[in-house]
Amino acid sequence: MARKSKKDYNNSGQQAVTPSAPARNIGYQVGLYARLSEETEANRQRATIETQMDLLRKFVAENDDMVVAKEYFDISYSGTNFDRPGFEEMIQDMRNGLINCIVVKDLSRLGRNYVETGEYIERVFPFFDVRFIAVTDGYDSNKSGEELLMPLKNIVNEMYVKDLSKKMRTAHRAMWANGEFSSGKAPYGYVNVDRHLCVDDKVKDNVQEIFRLFLQGCSLKEITRRLSETTVSPKAYKALRTCGELPEGMNTKWNYVTVREILTNQTYIGTAIHNKKRLVGGKLVSVPEEDWVIIENANEPLVSREDFDRVQEMLAENVSKHRATHDKNGFNHTQFNLMGKRIVCADCGKIMGFRTEGKNHTNRQFRCKSYLNTANKSCTKHKISSEVVNKAVFDTIHEHMRLCVEAEETVRRMNARSSGLKKYDIYGKEADKIRKELQKTTEVKAGIFEDYKDKLIDEEQYVQISEQYAAKIKELSARLEEMLKAQADYSTEYQIDEDWKEVVNKYLNKRKLSAEMVEAFVDRVVVHEDTSLEVHLVYDDVLSDLLSLSAEREAV
Repeated sequence: MARKSKKDYNNSGQQAVTPSAPARNIGYQVGLYARLSEETEANRQRATIETQMDLLRKFVAENDDMVVAKEYFDISYSGTNFDRPGFEEMIQDMRNGLINCIVVKDLSRLGRNYVETGEYIERVFPFFDVRFIAVTDGYDSNKSGEELLMPLKNIVNEMYVKDLSKKMRTAHRAMWANGEFSSGKAPYGYVNVDRHLCVDDKVKDNVQEIFRLFLQGCSLKEITRRLSETTVSPKAYKALRTCGELPEGMNTKWNYVTVREILTNQTYIGTAIHNKKRLVGGKLVSVPEEDWVIIENANEPLVSREDFDRVQEMLAENVSKHRATHDKNGFNHTQFNLMGKRIVCADCGKIMGFRTEGKNHTNRQFRCKSYLNTANKSCTKHKISSEVVNKAVFDTIHEHMRLCVEAEETVRRMNARSSGLKKYDIYGKEADKIRKELQKTTEVKAGIFEDYKDKLIDEEQYVQISEQYAAKIKELSARLEEMLKAQADYSTEYQIDEDWKEVVNKYLNKRKLSAEMVEAFVDRVVVHEDTSLEVHLVYDDVLSDLLSLSAEREAV
């Protein structure tokens, strides 16, 4: 078989095109599966996925009753769980009958969780009559006497993962104690040289300038503006250093969030803080501050501790002043910004910022956050008064409630007519008929399993017949639901969705918009540059259905 090019593999998990095989007596349509836990430079150079696939292709080529039907792989996916795109695609193809044999390099490539791995090998694969082979472990499900060995190897694999994780934590703590840098991304102003942070002379002056300007009283926005005029952002600088050029269309401007992160990063006074997050169940979770690992004098500082501490005091003072200003005379943003995170810019999609102007903060405005927070003004203002927004939202909600009440009453009145009562009976009789058929089909499906247990039918017949009846049950259930809904729509006691009805009744007589009303009704408010608004409500879709139903009844 022709050797596959290394470039055919990437992180997407997309399958590669299978090389053609010479015609022969085929008994097994084989799915080859390879997995790589982490894609490092060393792994790429060793072409680990390609090496696994070469081994598997060679194994199949040496067996006359096998042919490669498809190749599957997962790169940068742990073996501790089975949430992997390549693996899931393989299992789906197995269920669809496209492959009837799975070949892996060893058991650990399939998975390292012995319970779930054992479930696949001992239950799932046999149920679908799929042969499973782990080449280097010498395991073949077609050979007898392998059953006792399998659980032991799976347990060893899982113990290996747990032991490796423990050793890595121990190794990291030893590295931290020695002042080594175990993370892959060095902070701006430093470079990672042999696991130690060394000062990057090309940009260290930018870091020191940020601290100097802030201590002189410059705001974060002013510092951001000055930096954007003289240098590129840390992200753009990293791209230049790594690739030698910037990706097309990349934004090189600084933003005030990055400036603030630099001002609060203790790396710049030589202090390293580790163990702030931990991997638990495949997810990163925050670690309590008391469990952080703090190493003093871990790297060369760029600013003095005195300057750093003064900057933290000034940042805290700015926050206090901001709160004091907005809390004066009982004023605060949350009290007057009724939209919260529900109001967004139509052009960039960012949440609109809430700002106040004038004496006593009486002029309250929404403006696009992309415009407010970036030095290059990457979006336009989209400035609009909160009063205008509140009125538009309130009017939309009120009209929504009016239409709801009127349409519901129309449907109920029309259903009381003789034609409506007749329709109600017709749908009721059809629903009873479907119920009986559904009960009968469910009983037959249950009997099929008993036939399988009594060996009156084999596994293939059981799966095929069971799937047919499952599909029929699904179809009947959908039809029954449709009939019951149609019957309910013709009831003289017609009722709209209970939650919706409760919300409408609660706010129907309100004459002023409140945060509570916004929470109950508003999905999102979209602001265009010309100050036009789109108000989307939570129940817009059900109102649309109700209005259609009302129009349908009136047309009869």
